[in-house]
Order: sequence, then structure tokens, then C-alpha cells
Amino acid sequence: MTKKITAIFLALCMAISALPMTIQAASKPDIKVGDYVKMGAYNNASILWRCVSIDNNGPLMLADKIVDTLAYDAKTNDNSNSKSHSRSYKRDDYGSNYWKDSNMRSWLNSTAAEGKVDWLCGNPPKDGYVSGVGAYNEKAGFLNAFSKSEIAAMKTVTQRSLVSHPEYNKGIVDGDANSDLLYYTDISEAVANYDSSYFETTTEKVFLLDVKQANAVWKNLKGYYVAYNNDGMAWPYWLRTPVTDCNHDMRYISSSGQVGRYAPWYSDLGVRPAFYLDSEYFVTTSGSGSQSSPYIGSAPNKQEDDYTISEPAEDANPDWNVSTEQSIQLTLGPWYSNDGKYSNPTIPVYTIQKTRSDTENMVVVVCGEGYTKSQQGKFINDVKRLWQDAMKYEPYRSYADRFNVYALCTASESTFDNGGSTFFDVIVDKYNSPVISNNLHGSQWKNHIFERCIGPEFIEKIHDAHIKKKCDPNTIPSGSEYEPYYYVHDYIAQFAMVVNTKSDFGGAYNNREYGFHYFISPSDSYRASKTFAHEFGHGLLGLGDEYSNGYLLDDKELKSLNLSSVEDPEKIKWRQLLGFRNTYTCRNAYGSKMLVSSYECIMRDTNYQFCEVCRLQGFKRMSQLVKDVDLYVATPEVKEYTGAYSKPSDFTDLETSSYYNYTYNRNDRLLSGNSKSRFNTNMNGKKIELRTVIQNISDKNARQLKFKMWIKHSDGSVATDSSGNPLQTVQTFDIPVWNDKANFWPLGALDHIKSDFNSGLKSCSLIYQIPSDAQLKSGDTVAFQVLDENGNVLADDNTETQRYTTVSIQYKFEDGSEIPNTAGGTFTVPYGTKLDLTPAKTLYDYEFIKVDGLNKPIVSDGTVVTYYYKNKNEEHTHNLTLVAAKAATCTDGGKEAYYKCEGCGKFYEDVLGTKEITDLASWGNIAKIAHTTKQTVTKATPTANGKIVNYCSVCKKTLSTTVIPKASSIKLKATSLTYNGKVRTPKVIVKDRTGKTLVKNTDYTVSYAKGRKYVGKYAVKITFKGKYSGTKTLYFTIKPKATSISSLKAGSKKFTVKWKKQATQTTGYQVQYSASSKFSKAKTVTVGKNTTVSKKISKLSGKKKYYVRVRTYKTVKINGKSIRIYSGWSKAKTVTTKK
Repeated sequence: MTKKITAIFLALCMAISALPMTIQAASKPDIKVGDYVKMGAYNNASILWRCVSIDNNGPLMLADKIVDTLAYDAKTNDNSNSKSHSRSYKRDDYGSNYWKDSNMRSWLNSTAAEGKVDWLCGNPPKDGYVSGVGAYNEKAGFLNAFSKSEIAAMKTVTQRSLVSHPEYNKGIVDGDANSDLLYYTDISEAVANYDSSYFETTTEKVFLLDVKQANAVWKNLKGYYVAYNNDGMAWPYWLRTPVTDCNHDMRYISSSGQVGRYAPWYSDLGVRPAFYLDSEYFVTTSGSGSQSSPYIGSAPNKQEDDYTISEPAEDANPDWNVSTEQSIQLTLGPWYSNDGKYSNPTIPVYTIQKTRSDTENMVVVVCGEGYTKSQQGKFINDVKRLWQDAMKYEPYRSYADRFNVYALCTASESTFDNGGSTFFDVIVDKYNSPVISNNLHGSQWKNHIFERCIGPEFIEKIHDAHIKKKCDPNTIPSGSEYEPYYYVHDYIAQFAMVVNTKSDFGGAYNNREYGFHYFISPSDSYRASKTFAHEFGHGLLGLGDEYSNGYLLDDKELKSLNLSSVEDPEKIKWRQLLGFRNTYTCRNAYGSKMLVSSYECIMRDTNYQFCEVCRLQGFKRMSQLVKDVDLYVATPEVKEYTGAYSKPSDFTDLETSSYYNYTYNRNDRLLSGNSKSRFNTNMNGKKIELRTVIQNISDKNARQLKFKMWIKHSDGSVATDSSGNPLQTVQTFDIPVWNDKANFWPLGALDHIKSDFNSGLKSCSLIYQIPSDAQLKSGDTVAFQVLDENGNVLADDNTETQRYTTVSIQYKFEDGSEIPNTAGGTFTVPYGTKLDLTPAKTLYDYEFIKVDGLNKPIVSDGTVVTYYYKNKNEEHTHNLTLVAAKAATCTDGGKEAYYKCEGCGKFYEDVLGTKEITDLASWGNIAKIAHTTKQTVTKATPTANGKIVNYCSVCKKTLSTTVIPKASSIKLKATSLTYNGKVRTPKVIVKDRTGKTLVKNTDYTVSYAKGRKYVGKYAVKITFKGKYSGTKTLYFTIKPKATSISSLKAGSKKFTVKWKKQATQTTGYQVQYSASSKFSKAKTVTVGKNTTVSKKISKLSGKKKYYVRVRTYKTVKINGKSIRIYSGWSKAKTVTTKK
């Protein structure tokens, strides 16, 4: 057997050796910078390549000569037939500078025969769309004449390609780059900030050099980066690097070596292709690598599929990756599906959020565009994310639990960015607006697919109203073709479309009279959530774009909710809001006639929240769609009040610079929110203002709100002035009824026509001057409350910075398993909120059983509220548990006993479960009992108020508090009396801090010191009683009787004064004289005996006039110390001395 096998083997070897030998010996070269390779052909001529650089991708090969002169990219106005995002702005006039879907990249990487190149952007470079006679749409692809092994020698690489602003503004950008590539014409400077410039990665075999690769050629081979054509002439050639701050111009290398810029549609620039050589597989059959003897070779041993740069084809019928158990079925004729691909679609329906019945909440229906069946899980998650983010914006957040949100999985054959068939045929036009195309696969009627096809089917099958369809959308109804579908807008508050793309765009279409009521928003752009919130503001709230130009005529002025062209601040619709927060009338752009209330609003710039006007108008709009809301209170603010920006004439300058001057001034004065800490100990004597705007939602009942404001110490106590008076103020504001409510877009109206902006609106301002003697401390802040008629706090100084927590709604069967086609949405609520929700009685025909997570404060993120529904396939037996009766107290009402089923959560009156309690809140209630009142009295003192507190001895609740004003004024009617030989008793007068006179012997008693008829100082003691406590001692003085001058006799430089004797209760006398009638610089002489009645005053000036007066005194002992008590001075007399 072994011999036989050996013989066969030898025979085979002989047979092989007899074949002609056509394979030459191959070698693997070591490619270096400067080496030449000849490979491939174009226009029947071989192409010579040179290694110009070696980097991480391997040897970079550059065509030695220009291979052709062609346009980089065609201009086009065929946007309605293309879904390429890049055909926008001025690119329809000049071509696109976006490398990834350019005509040049398509052509360089194509092996197709003549006329068969797959143009990635969908816009071929045909006659009229490139300059001159440069059309190349009928050319074969550049790689058409390359062998398969030559193409294999070209490495498929992923590399950086810079992008310009239409791309990076759409989120088509990788990495963390953040700048445009600076435009330098010198090749040495052209890459100055390349590494930080916006880019994306592209994958291809053949490409044009970018500016960094061209710079590397210059560094390695000097002037070789300048190109020549086959005639030896220096010739300019395209780079793949765009002028990044332009939407169309490309960079190129000029014939002199400068970096220039040129419009892509021009056909006179050269094409100098490049590729990376796969040196691992590349082998040569001849050549030494020199220019005269280049390497000739390929990669015959590299196994590779046929090369194409096109995106891989998508499976037109992938499997669903979501449940189809709950779906609607549509029948779409040629108006909505011309090619029949979507003529009978199954559309799975997912409940994202359903807090109440659809008949009580605003219903939002969100459809997907450009999501295949296998991407519907992503669509559901995209809707949940966008919705959750949108609900962080006011006024949506205030109504977050009043939305029911459904995701309809309208599956497409292709993803959006791949340019294939999609459900709605959305394209992005040259103005970067997404539109449902009339020219792709449908007609103008496709714009009506929401209200005529999707809406009626949804309302009949899914919506709790279950109204049967009224018309066949594939036929035109007799009479009005739009009116039969108006009911759809009553039951669906908003249609939305989320497009599966990173591109940045958005558009809203609102004309309910003609059926339109939807908006389009991207899923994954860099500002997708902001765009969704902005477009929702158009669709649901009816707000206009605050960046739009134009002028509002009278009818449009009344119709517009948030725009104006009225320049008079006395007449502007939002005049009541001027100076509140960032409300300041300004132009939305320099020279514009369109006025906005703030330069910082999401309806103008998505980097901001909604402005105060949009919040107010949006709140009013939603209050018409759902009930149970009676007031809108804008988040109050406190500022130092200086009088600046306090009257309409302060708002006459409409330029943007004046708006920013206003906001800077406001920020410097702000004392609330995150600026609370700006309040300081230097605020004595200054004014502060608490301000907000309040809208009455009722057209029947006026309201009255109370504002309280006080200065609060860091320990929570109220600051006072030096007398102990609290630094606080209170004011009441009357809020008028909303008389014009019926005109403001009521439920059922197709649009807002006109209304009075200020009806039911009140600007409330409470101004308080801090006393100059305020006892302020470090850490003090301004505290405030806004209270309704019942004392409920509507807003306070923590409202602006209050914490919000997330709440998720889940839907389960009673066994804990998830209900199919529910996804569980998330929204935010203020920390500590008790959710008051009424779950819908049915969900997809499942019967509601119970809910977990309601009626308790939400105090942590991730709180879950679970609605349980009965599975139709399961039987339920009640498991009734007695809930004992609850006795009424003075704080809480009582409740009669009842039974609860632990399984379904229903309530019953009897143990057999025959009498269901459908409204437990109103059943079996026992009224509260009266309080047991007791009283405590804190007596007032001369320095502090007292109070009488009535409280319940059972629940300890304070029932009332009455302040006893302190006895702040305690005086004697007279504090200085003259001796008359009788006992003196001056009257005591006591008043409280309000000026009320207290009653002797009721509120206080008085005791006087003994011996009160002689000259001396005497005490009066006041002792408080009744509602007052403490003592106070006052003093009065009995002075000796006065005397008078009886004679003045002049002498030489002297005079003698005599007075009347006053010996009773007198110790002596004092004589005072001065040259001044006012007795300035007077001299006083004391006479120590009461019997002496004259005194000679000598050593005076001669012939000089003197004023003289005299008084008595008595020396007494007070507390063991001798003091003098004087009478009043006598009437002054004059004397003139002799010489």
C-alpha cells in the first residue's frame, strides 16, 4: 500500500513540473519615504505613486502627477430627492465641502463601470451642476482599471477628516475637538491648530491629502507637495480639508505651493489621489523603487471582498425587537405610500407615561422616523430620554404628571442617515428644516398622515375615549375635507416625530384648520433634548420663534403669545412683567423690528430656559387643556430697591446692549435664589423689594394673596431693630378674575386668535425699608412667603432653589410581571411632594386594581409608583381584610370601618365584598371634634412684648396668639418741682408701644418715697401687674425757692449785688456774672450762708457792662453723699463799672 501511494505522488510531481512556468519570483520590499511604486491605471495610462510619509497607518502613497481635473462636488437644488444632510445652506449654489459624502470620495473609491458610480450624497456631478464641461457622472470609477490584487494592496484605513460648521453644528463630530482650523496660506503654518479642530473619522482606501498630510509631504520631500500635470506644468489640486468656518469652500494646494480656498463645483483643479500601502501584503515582481525603476507589484495573497465604500445594505425586513401585542394597523393608499412599502403597516404602541385617564390628561403621540424594526428598542429609549429631559423645563415641569405619552413604533426600511426608504419620507431642506417630502414616495397628502391616518386609529383603539373613525383617509370627504378630522386635535394634544439621527435640525408645523399639528426633532444631536423642548413649545404652547425677523401687524400682534412689534413700553403686552427677572423688551437681532421680552429664552436660543413671558403663556395654554389649576405664581425674586428699572420709561432703549446692562444691574441687586448670600450687614437704611407676577386661572373668582417678608438670622430667628421691633412687613394683593379666559385658546379651539395678555394678571411688588438701627448679623438673609386665603404657602424664599426628585411610573400585572407594551416614563417633582394621581381604570383593556407609591412624600430620586392591572387571563378572588374604624380627634376626622382586598386593592363596606366603595375619600368620614382650649400668658415687660397663646391641650396645636405690647413709655408728669412746704406727688403716665395708656391699679401700682415736701431727690417705683410684669423706678427733684436781685451798685472796677433773703430750705447762694448776655465765659461765686444777702465783686474792668444773676441752693445727702440742689436763676440785671 505504501509503495502505491509513493508512486502516485511521484507521478503528480512529474505532471506539475511539466506545466509552463509563468509566475515570476515575488519579493516583499522595505518601502521608505521617497520610494516609487507603479500600480493601477487611469485613462489607459499606468499610475506612478511615491511614498511621501510613513505614519501609524503605514506608507502614505501619493500620485506623482495630477490624474485629472474634476470638481470636488456638484452643486444641486434637488434636495427634495435627496436625504443628504449636507445639501443645505449655500451648498446648492457652490457644492459641498463635506468629504464623507462628496462626489470626489464616491468616485475615487468606486470600481463601477461608466455611469454606474454610486454617488453617496445622491447628487451626481452632471452637466449644469459642475462648471464648464467637467461633468463626470458618466465616468467609470477611479478604481475601475485596477486589478483586484492592486486594490487589495491599498489598505482600508480609518482616519481623521476635518469638518465644517454645518457638520459640527449637527453633532457630526468625533472626539473632544473644539475649534475651526485657522486659515493660513503658508504650508508651514497651515496645521497650526489641526489637533484641536472639529473632525470625524472616515473609512476608505483612496482619498485626497488633508492639510496635515500635505504638511508632512513638505517636511519630508520639500517641494514635492506642489503637483504637476502630465505636460510638466505646476497645477493646483484639491485637498480634502474644508474651510471649516465656511459651509462650502475647500482648501487646495496652488501651483505656487500656497494653501488656497475654492468652491467645490469648479472643475479646473487637479485630482491627486493618495492611499496607504498595505506593506504586510504588498509584494513586487520588479523594480528597485526609484523614479526610473519603480516597484511594480500588488497584494495577490490578500483575501478581500469586492471593495465598495457604500454603507452596507440594511435588511429591509428585520425582526421587531419590541412587543407587537398592542398595535394599530393602518391602510395607506398611494397618497401616503406611493411605492406600497408602507401600505399596511403594523405599528406597535408603547405607553411611556399614563398617570390618569386619557380624557383627563394631555395626550402626546410620538412617532419614530428612520428606525428599523430592530431599532425600535432604541426608539422607545430615545422617547423616554427626550421626554424626561423636556419635563425639566418650566412650565412643562409644573404639568409633568398631566401628560399621557405614547410611543408609536412606525418602523422604516432604512435608518435615516443611510438615505434609504423611511416611513415618513422626511428630508432636510437647504434651510436645514426637516420636512415630509412631497416628491419621494408620497404626495402632498402625506403631510396629513398624523391627523387623518394615525390619529383616528389611535383614538379608536388605544385612547380611553375609543371614538370610532369617522372617515376613510384614502378618500376625500364631501364638504370640508379638513373638518371631519378636527376632533383628533381635541383628544391628542400633540403629535411628535423623533428622527433617528445625530444631525441637528428641528421644525414644527401648526395649522390645525388645515390639519397640521406635529413637530420633528432629532434623537441624538448634541442638543436633541433642547430641540425637543423648543419644538414642543411651538406645537403645544403655540409660542413663536424668537429669532424670526419681520414685523407684527395689528392682528398678528394680538395673536402672538410671545412676540411683539410695539416699541412703546407703556403699550407693550408684557408691560406688567418689565423689570421682573430677565424681562426687558429688546430687539431679537440688530435692526430687527421683532421684539422679545428677553434675549435669553429657549424659543430664541436653546442654551436657555423659557423666559418669564413664555412660562406665563405656556402655563395659561396648558391650564385650558387640563383642569384643577387655579393660580400661576411666577417664582418670586428679591432685589435691593434703588428705583432703577422701576418704571416703563426705563425700558425705552430696545438694543441688546441695553438688555445686558439691565441684567448686569439686576444681578448686582439680586438677594434671592442663588444670590441670597449677597445680603449683608451694610443693608441698614436700604430698601428691598419682593416681586412676582400672578395669573388668576379662574374667570369667576377673584383672589387675595398675602405677601410676608422678613430678615432672618442664620439660626432662623427674626432680626430686630435696636428697640426689639422685628424687621418684617406684610401686604395683601387682590388678583382680578381672568375675564378674557374664553378668548385664550379654550379647549376645542383650533388656534389662538386674540386675547388680552393682562386679563387676570397682577404684578405684585412689596417694598420694605430696613431701619437704620437694624441689628443685622453676618449670615442674615431675606425670607418671604406668598400665601393664599387659607394660609397655604404658594411660594417662599426656597422655591427658586428647591430640590427636585425623579418619579418613575411602572405598569404591572398583580403578579408583579410587566404589562407588555409599557416602558415606564420618568418625570421630576419638588422634593417632599405627595403625588395625587388617579390611575386610569383601564390600560389596553386591562382593569385597574391598585397603586403603590402614592400619598406619601417623594423624598428620594428613583421613587417608583406602580400601577397594577388585572390580567384578562387570570381569575381574581378577593382577600378581604378589615380596616378598623378610626375615631375622630380634634386634628383629624375619623373613618368608619371597611374592608380592603389585598389582591386588587378595592374597598368594600361588607365582609362578603358585595358593596364596593368606589370613592373611599368621601365614604364613611367622621367629622373632627372640637379642640380643648387652654391658655398660656407670657407677660409683657417694659422691654419685651408679651403674648397670650390659646392652644389645644390634646393636640397642642396653637389656636390663636395675641401680642401684649410692651410698656415702652413710662414717665412722670413732672420731674422737677419747687419747694412749697407741702408733700409732692407727681402723676405717673404709662403707655404701651402702640400708644395705648395703661390703667393704674389694673396694669400697675405706684409707690412714692417718704419726706417728699423738703428739697431733695425722691424715687417713684412702678410695679406692673395683670398682663404685665417687672418694675421701673423714676425720680423727681424738689428744688429750693428762687430769689431775685434787689440792687446793683457800681464802683471803680467793681460792683456790689444785693438780693432778697431766702433762708427756708436754703443753704446758700450763687452769684454769676458775665460780659455776655448769654453768660458765655461766666464766673460764679458761691455764698455759703443763707443769711448773707450781698456780695462785692472786684478786680473787674473799668467802664464795662456786666450781666448778673443769682440763685439759691441747698446741700442735701443722697445715698450718704452730699450734693447741691439749685433753684432756677433769677432774672439777669446789668451794671457798668466805673473807671
